[in-house]
Amino acid sequence: MTRDRRVTGAQEIRRYTMVPCLVARLACALGALASVLGAAGPARASSFTVNPIKVVLSDRERSTLLTVHNQSSEPLRFQVSINQWSQSPGGEMGLSPTKDIVVYPSILSLAPGEQRKLRIGATVGAGPLEKSYRIFVEELPPLQSAKKSTSTEVRVLTKMGVPIFVEPAAPTSKASVSNLSLSGGKLAFDVRNDGNVHFVAGKVTARAVDGGDKVVHTAEAQGWYVLAGTVRHFEIQLPRDACGKARGVVVEVPMDQATPRARLDVRPGSCGP
Repeated sequence: MTRDRRVTGAQEIRRYTMVPCLVARLACALGALASVLGAAGPARASSFTVNPIKVVLSDRERSTLLTVHNQSSEPLRFQVSINQWSQSPGGEMGLSPTKDIVVYPSILSLAPGEQRKLRIGATVGAGPLEKSYRIFVEELPPLQSAKKSTSTEVRVLTKMGVPIFVEPAAPTSKASVSNLSLSGGKLAFDVRNDGNVHFVAGKVTARAVDGGDKVVHTAEAQGWYVLAGTVRHFEIQLPRDACGKARGVVVEVPMDQATPRARLDVRPGSCGP
């Protein structure tokens, strides 16, 4: 998402980037943004990286380092914050303030080409379920912005979000596909995290098959993180013609170590009147 904020002499647009992110969707959004604001002047974004793109802490390793690297040709300023991370069945991210994770420094400035390490530490111990958080490295407006009172340049400020996990003493990864239903051609199902640590689902695939198990249609839904102890709900609309030929639907969720799957028999009337 983007948020517009006006400052003295120039308009700044804040761009939020989740890591990992959907590159194609981000490029499309930025393209649309550039067309809408084209009359305001050229758009310019700074370049910086955050590494690693995922942090895992535990009772054995209570702290680690995160490196921020200014790859642009100008000085950059950053503000760093941490939030507890939850997730709704629809995949929406929930963020709330927390003191479970601390970071130092929380404000920093980097010269062109400079990099700096942030110390991240957990103030809580491991529990039965993995705990999930997000650290945000947010680019701040340059100090000289106020001096450029006649500038018509549009500046894009970036906010990078990196997941942080505090894993349990005995991590167990397990997933399942459940609650399959088909009504009016709409396939609905849940991907359950039955383990105590997160997993990343790849592209969730639904294949409609005929009476001989020949595939008559394939549909995909973009997967993402499924946090420990949570459920992710999916809905996929099947084309009327393919749905009418289907006698079953097979759902698969590709993961790093396994591919949970489930099958639903298609009953008459499931594709609509």
